[in-house]
Amino acid sequence: MTQQQIALLELALVGGLGAVLFIAGILIKVFTDKKNSRCTSKTVGKVVRHSFMGDGRMAPVIEYEVGGAKYTCKKRFAGIKKVHSTRLDEPEAWEDEKGYLHVRTGILSNMRQLAQTLWPVGSEMEVYYDPDDPGKSYVNAPVDNAVLGHVFLITGAGIAVLGILLYFLYV
Repeated sequence: MTQQQIALLELALVGGLGAVLFIAGILIKVFTDKKNSRCTSKTVGKVVRHSFMGDGRMAPVIEYEVGGAKYTCKKRFAGIKKVHSTRLDEPEAWEDEKGYLHVRTGILSNMRQLAQTLWPVGSEMEVYYDPDDPGKSYVNAPVDNAVLGHVFLITGAGIAVLGILLYFLYV
């Protein structure tokens, strides 16, 4: 392979990866905005159980009814901030105003008890849903993947620029 062919291959691989990540960032933003703009109807749902995804990640599962049909959705968070202590601290969990779930655990932590304290089974929460497709919904606040979308956009653009710079260094 010639120097020119190697440079083109590198540009295709690195620049292509950057382009794929950049496009993924755009798609995340488009789909999130589309879902949030369509979920215009509101109802009240009840917490029916809790979901535990491991490593301190937990969420309430809410059941709501629209037009006689029952649906469920899981509360989503902007992120989860977990602190694990090696002491016998009292575990606690809370949501902040920016939509992050904070979980502080100790050596002995009962995640089910934490979830039950934060979102008691039977408690009510607002659910926003798409009137044309009630299965598409979110709890309390719109789903905001802005940070994730921006990470993909910035990383993709950076990798694409790196690919272009490397191409010109080889040529």
